[in-house]
Amino acid sequence: MAEKFTRTLIDETSGHVEVLKEKTRKGAKPWQVWLDAELGLRNYWYPAALSRHLAEGEHKAVKLLGEEILLMRQKGRVFALEDRCPHRGVRFSARPLFYTKETLSCWYHTWTFDIETGQLRTILNEPDSPLIGKCGVKSYPVEERKGILFIFVGDEKPGPVENDVAPHFLDDNAVIYATEPYDIESNWRLACENGYDPGHQFIHNWSPLSLDMGMHTSFGYTSTPADLQETIDYRTEHGAPQGFTRKVQKTTFNHRAEIPLKDGTKKEIILPLARGKSEEELRKVTQIIYEGTVGLWLPCMLRVTTFPQPYCTHYEAYVPKDEKTHTYFQFGVIHTDDEEWADRWLTEEGPLLWEEPVVRGFTIDDAFARKEMQKFYGEEDGWNRERLYRPDVELTMWRKFASEHARGVQTREHAKGHFPR
Repeated sequence: MAEKFTRTLIDETSGHVEVLKEKTRKGAKPWQVWLDAELGLRNYWYPAALSRHLAEGEHKAVKLLGEEILLMRQKGRVFALEDRCPHRGVRFSARPLFYTKETLSCWYHTWTFDIETGQLRTILNEPDSPLIGKCGVKSYPVEERKGILFIFVGDEKPGPVENDVAPHFLDDNAVIYATEPYDIESNWRLACENGYDPGHQFIHNWSPLSLDMGMHTSFGYTSTPADLQETIDYRTEHGAPQGFTRKVQKTTFNHRAEIPLKDGTKKEIILPLARGKSEEELRKVTQIIYEGTVGLWLPCMLRVTTFPQPYCTHYEAYVPKDEKTHTYFQFGVIHTDDEEWADRWLTEEGPLLWEEPVVRGFTIDDAFARKEMQKFYGEEDGWNRERLYRPDVELTMWRKFASEHARGVQTREHAKGHFPR
């Protein structure tokens, strides 16, 4: 069944990739939902912050899918309210007032809201107002799991958080070391495609991790449609994570290339880290790449196994902030029931063996690339003007997959505010 589904996706998307068909298909592309999802996909759980960012009695303003949200922790529990007063629209986070542990008061005109429900509980300068109990702000579902604060953005009844992250991320024995998230001036969709892009490996030849390991990362992966059927595994089950995983072992891993010259000769290019090595030596140094898998899961999480160590899994989440910005979350995860090893991972090994080589020395190049793509896609109609080549068929497959299975699309109207009456 999975192979049949893969074949269908290839057939339906490859016609929009030049060189795979004699004539590139014109007209509407079969991934319109992906094109519409500039602000993100609606009705999903998203990482919003790390638990360590919100101590008891503290608050934190965040922005998800264009929606401004105020997080607060009271009596050990985290609450999330729309960060906008329905009276005159000022942001609570400008001067948050918590006269009680149950309420949030607007600093401008004293409207006071229940932090759990968002309902207007009282107005301090008009306690008999007929608006009390009939007005409020949106209250967001919040889950705190393994040191991560998740917020559900949408209108549907939320399902389990496990359904909206990559597989095994929240397993009982998963030990998650989280680096500090940061914002990148790039649309979230570019981040998803960058993380999964089989052709982008070239940029990592300059990454400190590759240099330190003496590991070339090729001119970029290429796979035939036949190989894709064997190496891509789809998961579409309801009530479970939805996405797909690529096995790397059947990709072409080129470290030599040629540039044709005007005189008819060719200039051979060999990646610096591949020079002087035999094919066997090259195979050994890149074995960890061949053993791994790369997967992209709705709404916005990447999973890379055996990276940078055989026992470690690297996870990334590209959380939409607005049309031009996403928040970049990265996690190094091991799975163990050994409490001593778990403690070492969170205090010593995670920072040294995952964060330092990967976050400091590898994904910084991905962040750079995403930022450099933003102008083309954000200002120059890049989604319609892009010229795609063979490795991009995997990205077009993802676009159609996401378009078919997304629960909803965020719009600017959603981000304007929700004032239930």
